[in-house]
Amino acid sequence: MSDIAALESWQPKFDAWKKESQPLFAEGKAKEAFASYPWMRLGDAPFHRLGKPVKEARVALITTGGYSIDGEQEPFAPFPSFDDSPPGVREIPLDVDHAKLTINHPGYDHRFAEKDINVNLPIDRLRELVEAGEIGSIAENTQVLMGLQPNVKPLLRHLIPSLVAKFKSDAVEAALLVPS
Repeated sequence: MSDIAALESWQPKFDAWKKESQPLFAEGKAKEAFASYPWMRLGDAPFHRLGKPVKEARVALITTGGYSIDGEQEPFAPFPSFDDSPPGVREIPLDVDHAKLTINHPGYDHRFAEKDINVNLPIDRLRELVEAGEIGSIAENTQVLMGLQPNVKPLLRHLIPSLVAKFKSDAVEAALLVPS
């Protein structure tokens, strides 16, 4: 089954879940809301073997940590969107001052990321891999998303194609996704 066919069969389940879960989110009961979430099952994994050694590849970083640059970027909304609008993306430059980063994501414990940002935004670790010759280079900007995106439709129809286009234009050959 194609991703689009899977999406079409998933959509009515999501619509029913959305109707039942939105009041729970409003009451701060996200755990209870997600207990009945209709997880979407896709066909084949979207992986592709690199045509060269990773030590020669340009790598992009994507995190769902919900980071924004304080005073420079609009913070992410603290609650998930249930509509069909594509989720927001913030670009974090590799040379950003870590002290300027703010976590806007309410859905995970920030303690470890606040102690070491590399927990879910491993910019320093990727730089070390480049310096050690383990990867070729890193895309100039990290793509930051807000986790808690329960509506898969805008992810498949808008977000993923736009990220793929951005990566192609930046000669990215591999992406590291760090969920939070």
